[in-house]
Amino acid sequence: HILEHGKPHERTIVISKLAGQIVKMSQQKFASNVIEKCLAFGSPEERQILVNEMLGTSDENEPLQKPFICV
Repeated sequence: HILEHGKPHERTIVISKLAGQIVKMSQQKFASNVIEKCLAFGSPEERQILVNEMLGTSDENEPLQKPFICV
């Protein structure tokens, strides 16, 4: 509710608390809904931080996009 209807500074607080956990949360059923709201209602800068984390361009955790290895 805060992400969708809150003030920009309130959204920023929530998104900053979730940063570093995006990959883990995006793989869980209900937590992934929260990540979707972050991407939909965050500022362009906040969205870029989240996308970078998902793609592995931050040092916070493992990216969602992992290389495919053929065996």
